[in-house]
Amino acid sequence: MTEAWAENREDYALRPVPSSYQKWSVPSLFGVMFGITTAMFFFSWGGTLVRAYGTANLVIGLVIATVIVGALAYLWTSAASRSGLGSDLLTRGAGFGFLGSTVTSLIFAVNSVLFFAFEGSIMANAVMAQWPSVPPWVVYAGTGAVFIPLTWYGLRLVNILMWVTLPVFAVFMALTVWHAAHTPVDVGFWSYRPAGGADATAGPPVLQLLAAAFGVAGTIPVAADFGRFIPAKRRRLGSFVVGPVFAAVTFLGPTLLGAWLSLRFGETDPGKYLPDVFGVWGVLFVVTTQLRINLSNAYSGSLQFAGFFCRVFGVTPGRHWFVVLTVVLGAAAMFGDLYSRLNAVLTFGGVFMLAWIACVVADMTINKRLLRLSPPHFEYRRSRLPAFNPVGLGAIAGALIVSAPPAFGLFGPLGMTLAPFIAAAAAFVLVPAIALATKGRYYTVASTAGDIVAEDLVKCVVCSEPHASADFVSCPFHRGSVCSVCCAAERACRSVCKTASVALERTPA
Repeated sequence: MTEAWAENREDYALRPVPSSYQKWSVPSLFGVMFGITTAMFFFSWGGTLVRAYGTANLVIGLVIATVIVGALAYLWTSAASRSGLGSDLLTRGAGFGFLGSTVTSLIFAVNSVLFFAFEGSIMANAVMAQWPSVPPWVVYAGTGAVFIPLTWYGLRLVNILMWVTLPVFAVFMALTVWHAAHTPVDVGFWSYRPAGGADATAGPPVLQLLAAAFGVAGTIPVAADFGRFIPAKRRRLGSFVVGPVFAAVTFLGPTLLGAWLSLRFGETDPGKYLPDVFGVWGVLFVVTTQLRINLSNAYSGSLQFAGFFCRVFGVTPGRHWFVVLTVVLGAAAMFGDLYSRLNAVLTFGGVFMLAWIACVVADMTINKRLLRLSPPHFEYRRSRLPAFNPVGLGAIAGALIVSAPPAFGLFGPLGMTLAPFIAAAAAFVLVPAIALATKGRYYTVASTAGDIVAEDLVKCVVCSEPHASADFVSCPFHRGSVCSVCCAAERACRSVCKTASVALERTPA
């Protein structure tokens, strides 16, 4: 029983999901992803966007965003299902190296923390709107702490909670739509245009909207983290559902509905207008919905922090302990009132996320398939990877160098709008360019740590836990079979398997 719970809460956070564990049905995984789709963030975001750009621009921009984000999510999810690797492990072998991918782990972890704060703020606003006498710090702390036990035991419990709370969401949403439809307003939804219009100096409204939409590109690696549980035989269907279908449902469902509700109720924040309409029941609706999305944010953040601390500090207490770190940082971010600067934060965050996503996609599609400079598989083991690969790191650094100044406003409003596009384009071009310049020499390294070939599970000589043989190498330092996690956390060996002296000792005469 204890081993089963341990397996559930870890969810193979630092190693590939074995085929024996890839048993999740497509509906189950979509149910978990649907928890993201139904987040109040998208309802609030839709209200913010329609008031800034108008309905026509909103629809056009969301359709374009659906196509782009859906296609990228399909590529990531398909690779994750085929290999069993999450977003972090994919990144290691997609041009970043063993330690180089800690940069993207940190970016993704911070993104999860920010979205945890956004969603938590909506829940806190609902509580404070109903009970204004409650101190904000109590609300922020309480709305954060509740997620620790709920995400402690991994994706299985998250999946159960998603399905249990779905009927509550469906009933309340139906009541909300009915109430909004019977609320008299003077504004037509499809003909709505903001009185002042969008800022013309920031570029066409659709372009501005796309820049903001790419701020939620963090759903792409999230799709990969969940998609790694899709059985390889259902990879195409599962990737299509978790990728493009999820993007379409998200952008064209809650976001558009949120825009309509915003105009009907005269308020963008559902954490405020739902308690006004339903009282305590409105608070329950908001809390239930936000529980669903922040389960995913806390889970994703814990995965990234686990990988970061394992490689940088050699600390492996377990994924579930990093749930605590994600929640604490997210609750602290609520005090910074990032929610009031939603579009600006999303646009700036989109620069970092798109640069990373474009790097990995360029490696998947160009370096691996067209140029064949990158290995066809995604190597993730420390003994096979260089610490840093200039392909991914150079590309993301170059992309940020050219896109950060406009993102910070140095080139005016138009520069801020174009920054995410500049970041993505620069990263996509630099990845194959650097790979060609280096002739792909830095994707793998020579190592004396041999592969382990066995049909049965292999037991690690360090942690004594059994795992699939593909996760092991024959370690010259420990003189036995060592799993990838123990190898990653080991500091005393100083990567002896990669040194010239050991390589010479093991080379036949």
